[in-house]
Amino acid sequence: MTELWLQGAACVDLRDAAAYARERPAGAVRLDAEDVLLRSYLLPPRHRPLVLIGGPADRIPLLVTSLLSAGYPEVRHFSAAMWQAHLPVETGPPTRSHLWEPAQALHEALALHALPRGATALDVACGTGRNAVWLAVQGFDVLAVDLLPDALERVQDRAARLGAVLRTQQMDVEFPGALDDMHADLVVVVRFLDRALFGPLQRVVNPGGLLVYETFTIDQLEQGHPKNPKYLLRHDELPGAFPDLATLSYQEGFFDGAHLARLIAQRPR
Repeated sequence: MTELWLQGAACVDLRDAAAYARERPAGAVRLDAEDVLLRSYLLPPRHRPLVLIGGPADRIPLLVTSLLSAGYPEVRHFSAAMWQAHLPVETGPPTRSHLWEPAQALHEALALHALPRGATALDVACGTGRNAVWLAVQGFDVLAVDLLPDALERVQDRAARLGAVLRTQQMDVEFPGALDDMHADLVVVVRFLDRALFGPLQRVVNPGGLLVYETFTIDQLEQGHPKNPKYLLRHDELPGAFPDLATLSYQEGFFDGAHLARLIAQRPR
């Protein structure tokens, strides 16, 4: 395994909690084998390679095979006795608490325009909550909405593992008027597209607040999913979709394993 490969890999420590607390690979997050097999929402995006540490020897072949089948480009395992020969050692409090990352546009949005701790955030079509839970950890008052109850259960599982608090609500955001009574300082929409919501979404944003919108462009057809143009943005479509908001940043390109458009916009005070 090359050093360059290791630098880009996410590390899952499968050893018991006591061993992990004493020392661990730098940046490793502890999960159980069952988490890896059954709770993929706790893992990083599938374009990242993975390193597994320790764990039950009889289950490692199944874990590696399952992760490769799920689309991870490389998966390697180091035994509990051998990992120190390959990876830097970390002691003291863990430097990472989770493997998944929020949308990069969220980092960029808060760098462009910081919002105060306790500001309200609405994550629309939140999925399994990688963005909503990250915002809750940052101190936002978060409401995560999604149509699927099992998605919201996963949001709460993520949050509970980190001691974060947020609210969830089952909602069909595509139902006419669903967003009419909602307001937030930060509105987040990631990898979801319903053009009928463009108007309602910009009205949800409080004065001085931000909209962060990231989803697939038409170029994503070459990746095979989504296939329906209804769910794919045309080039340069997104900046013109919210005329009442001022564009702070806009990008199109291949990010995080997908062809995406990223918009950060602000409602004037």
